[in-house]
Amino acid sequence: MATFAHIINPVSANENAELYRVQQITFRSFVKAKDYAKGKVDVKIYTTQFKDSKFEIPSDFIISKDLTRSVSDIANFNIPRKLPLIKDVLDILYELSDADYLIYSNLDISLMPHFYCAVNDYVNIGYDAFVINRRRVSKKYNSADQLDLIYSEIGGVHTGYDTFVFKRSLYKKFIMKNLCLGIPKACNDLFYNIFCFAENPRLFTDKHLTIHIGMELYKEWGTADYNAHNDKEFKLLVNELAPFIDSSKFPGGDLNIFFRHFKWLMNPTFHYPTMLKADLKQLGKKKKKAEGRPHQSFKQRYLEWLIKYINFD
Repeated sequence: MATFAHIINPVSANENAELYRVQQITFRSFVKAKDYAKGKVDVKIYTTQFKDSKFEIPSDFIISKDLTRSVSDIANFNIPRKLPLIKDVLDILYELSDADYLIYSNLDISLMPHFYCAVNDYVNIGYDAFVINRRRVSKKYNSADQLDLIYSEIGGVHTGYDTFVFKRSLYKKFIMKNLCLGIPKACNDLFYNIFCFAENPRLFTDKHLTIHIGMELYKEWGTADYNAHNDKEFKLLVNELAPFIDSSKFPGGDLNIFFRHFKWLMNPTFHYPTMLKADLKQLGKKKKKAEGRPHQSFKQRYLEWLIKYINFD
């Protein structure tokens, strides 16, 4: 049986009041998912935090060692902020746990009760690393006591990537730079490493496994100097990863040339110049065949369109 270790980075109310409120829902959802998996999946849940962070953590969590630095310790900013480096969070999990699979998710991501059971099933199918897109639900839900109502929402899709599962042995191969959490391009480094080094990676964009409170698709995360820092670190990363990029393993790599390049060009997670160069190297090589859609009658397609675009409330 595979074992799993999952880590998050909680905050105190004075660090981020909104995240502090949301993390109460996150905590409760983790405990429920762990309880649901009891006897079926071996999973431990961890936190890592700054030493001066003050908050209550449920006893189901293992409180790991504190973070010892933030992005403000390695770069200069107009207003210093204690934002963790994703590398430091993952290093702690890797050192602390000998689980077969490591999981990282952002603090504002709650779990469906069956999350760990589904993750275990995907591992048994043969995926050695995968990324799970979240579902967005209304901000009217603001309490952990509403968790059953939150579960009941179908929610909306989101383009961001914030939950990552990968085989422990892969982490030794990962090339991690100093991207910080809480700023655009956070976790893009983890995304790229997974699709560079995993043998059978997968992006899941249509699963009801994780939840984000709030329907926004975009908001201003940080100031220009913090954005510039993560931009710089991400470009350093993709330059170093370039020799390891097999475009056929990346999401969209099995599509025809027009659709895959359109996907990479339009998605901000992808560094398009790097993907273009990598794909040119793959010209002439046989690619994995894209999964075909099942045949549908005209009436079925019409009803699918109708239910998607017409509000019947």
